Amino acid sequence: MINSNDKEFKILENFKLSKPQVIKISDYINLLDTHNKVSNLVGKSTMLNPIKSHILDSIQISKVITEKNSRIIDMGTGAGLPGIVLSIFGYKNLFLVDSNGKKTRFLEQVTRRLNLSCKIINSRIENLKEKNFDYVVSRALASLERLLFYSSFLSNKKTKLIFLKGQKVKEEIINAKKKWVFDYKLRKSLSDRRGSVLLISNFKRKL
Repeated sequence: MINSNDKEFKILENFKLSKPQVIKISDYINLLDTHNKVSNLVGKSTMLNPIKSHILDSIQISKVITEKNSRIIDMGTGAGLPGIVLSIFGYKNLFLVDSNGKKTRFLEQVTRRLNLSCKIINSRIENLKEKNFDYVVSRALASLERLLFYSSFLSNKKTKLIFLKGQKVKEEIINAKKKWVFDYKLRKSLSDRRGSVLLISNFKRKL
């Protein structure tokens, strides 16, 4: 059971969360822990230190998206990462999409319990009617080449992509550039020294 007064929360101090936000994060982790025991929403080992594994990993996106009214879609949100965390942190125009009904039902319960305004969508990405997002974000969903394919359904020329990636990110970039043209920047992950935050703009399929 995670309590908002636990020392683990000190790792989030640089983000200046309000006390209600910290309490909601604690409640979210407890809901995730409870449901994960029967539904396997995230890897069990990641719940040993969920503040670092999930919350810090997700909230670091706020260093890139500074405008909290931005229109953001979280592709393959799973247990709500990073989307639920961003919603708790005050982002107001969030869409969380996943094709797994078990996971979206969990997220609907989370949004009700925590009084969050994000929109939960149970759908395949390519079937979505919503388009033209300011930002497309994703965590642990697919290879970069596949993420660019999915993002192409949701983007316009100004859309920026933010993907939380692991230690094979440079290999993924090389492979993706065989089919796509894009500009990118890499930032070191704040939650895992092996990980990166990959920022992509001006992407299009090669002719």
